[in-house]
Amino acid sequence: MEEKHVVIGAAGALGSAIVAFLASKGKSVRAVVRDLDRARRVLPPSADITIGDGSHAESVRLVCRNATVIYHCVNVPFEDWDSVMPGVTDNILAGARESKARLVFPGNVYGYGPLRATPATEDHPLMANSKKGQLRNDVERKLIDANLMADVKVVIPRFPEFYGPNVKNWLMTPVFQAALDGRTASWPGKLDVPHDLIYIDDAAAACCILGSSEPCYGQVWHVPGAGPVTGKQFIGMAFEAAGTKARMKAITRGSLRVKGVFGSEAREMIELIYGFEQPMVLDGSKFAGAFPSFRYTTHEHAIRQTGNWYGQHLDARR
Repeated sequence: MEEKHVVIGAAGALGSAIVAFLASKGKSVRAVVRDLDRARRVLPPSADITIGDGSHAESVRLVCRNATVIYHCVNVPFEDWDSVMPGVTDNILAGARESKARLVFPGNVYGYGPLRATPATEDHPLMANSKKGQLRNDVERKLIDANLMADVKVVIPRFPEFYGPNVKNWLMTPVFQAALDGRTASWPGKLDVPHDLIYIDDAAAACCILGSSEPCYGQVWHVPGAGPVTGKQFIGMAFEAAGTKARMKAITRGSLRVKGVFGSEAREMIELIYGFEQPMVLDGSKFAGAFPSFRYTTHEHAIRQTGNWYGQHLDARR
């Protein structure tokens, strides 16, 4: 029987990259989206696009029918996390349970809080000191419990911050816009602190590899990317790819607090800036040992690809 991969949140940056990876391997994939117009812009023409809403239990139940592997790629604006993400996760768990499907939940580092040691291994304590990190921990705990009770098989690939095509957020968009326009790029925290960052296509590939490997379920896997870089190095490569002279500045906590009065993105940055004030580096040896043939895209090449994408999508440069 042919495996059916269901990607919920398929029009987002990671979801669309997962759909593209699965399609390139000839897999049967159902791309579940809310916005059909956006989906048609970002998904491959071969994608089986289905309208669905993760916040509605019956909708999720229907889109999960006959699924073998489900990818939980739903994301919402920072201010909506509390009210949306727990319910969406409950619905996806229920859909996976009914269809007897395995579940891939892409994780991040927010649940760790400031790292106690680097590189951090998968058994690092979950000591989040941010609202977003605490919510991530609550969601992950629910998923891990489901796996422990043999209710739903769950695997959690844990990633640092993403960059790449379709990744538009508070961290990456200003850097690539500034590089293309020859303006000063901003970076939170300190410019000389090493930080893992992962190219979105590499993250998608890792999700699919882990999702297809049954022995990997019931575990967390660090997938750190091509190696830690400082903000200065990352911005320098972005400007070099754009053919402009690098100019950069660090954004301090104080300036973010002033901006936080006016916008949710600044408030999100305040919560997460600790990760850019001290090293945020993951130990990826477990994943590398299990999948020795996996190769990360170099930062130089990935940054060029990202800059090209931003250059072709002028709406990202508002």
